[in-house]
Amino acid sequence: MHDLSSESVRLNFGKYEIPADLQLLLSIEEEFRAVHPQGLDFGMGLIPELGSFRYLCTPSDVIVFGSNGCDGIHYGYLTDFGEVESLDQAPIVCISPMDFGETNKLIAGSFRDFLSIALTDSALFYNRFESEDAYRTQVKIWEEEALASPYGCTPEEEKLRKELHERLRKDFDLPVIENPYAYIKEIQAERAASAVVLTQDTLHIVTNPLEKAELAEEELRLIQQVDPESEEEVRTSLDQCSLPAALAIIRNVELSAMYETRVVAQQYLRSRGYEDEARRVGVTIQGQEPIKSTYTILGTMTVRGNIDA
Repeated sequence: MHDLSSESVRLNFGKYEIPADLQLLLSIEEEFRAVHPQGLDFGMGLIPELGSFRYLCTPSDVIVFGSNGCDGIHYGYLTDFGEVESLDQAPIVCISPMDFGETNKLIAGSFRDFLSIALTDSALFYNRFESEDAYRTQVKIWEEEALASPYGCTPEEEKLRKELHERLRKDFDLPVIENPYAYIKEIQAERAASAVVLTQDTLHIVTNPLEKAELAEEELRLIQQVDPESEEEVRTSLDQCSLPAALAIIRNVELSAMYETRVVAQQYLRSRGYEDEARRVGVTIQGQEPIKSTYTILGTMTVRGNIDA
């Protein structure tokens, strides 16, 4: 059972209620575990992670809800720094800590779209392909390898998985996404087109389309020029630029910077009332300790130690 009232879960979700769809998925997983001990991990490659499962590259406005159990890859609701009214309306992102330089990726416009693709084409979430043809070719290779492998599922396990997928499609009334590859490309392009400013992590900064404001060229240049590793540059830039520009700088800091500039980012977020995001900045990969020292694991910037949560 998942303790939805635990401190780590509340820190992760902040001001947001845990969506009914996510609670339904957790309930289905509990039932499925009665017939297969690996639960949704076996059924669809998803491990629920409701506490503060975070890597350094996890954006502070992302609420993590699951992982795939490999290379730290995890999924979350993108709240746009608390601007979405409810998580039912939030787009879904995939964070791949080992995909250096391209860790963060928009993968679905909603939780149900995410589930729909996860049942058939989850490899699109954490792999990058030059074209749809390249993806289809790779899928065929994977299918052939699976057929030849002596470690495949038994007929009974295949039946269980099929039954789970059918139930998920029915209970969530999942949309049919005919071309997941094109769908993901489309929502990424739409987000970039609606952004006030583009950021290195490709998640960008967006606002209500009716309130979209153009940033001055000087601010756009500043965002590109500021070194996310320089405490002085980050602090000075945050103090002098507009809120959208500051949030863009913070996105860049969260993508690649280490301890010192993360403290600056946390202080800025807290000063502007982004308390949930500020607390998440201070969470370690396991969500247990505030940040104190920095070190690198296999090139992935994971932090433990001493930013106050």
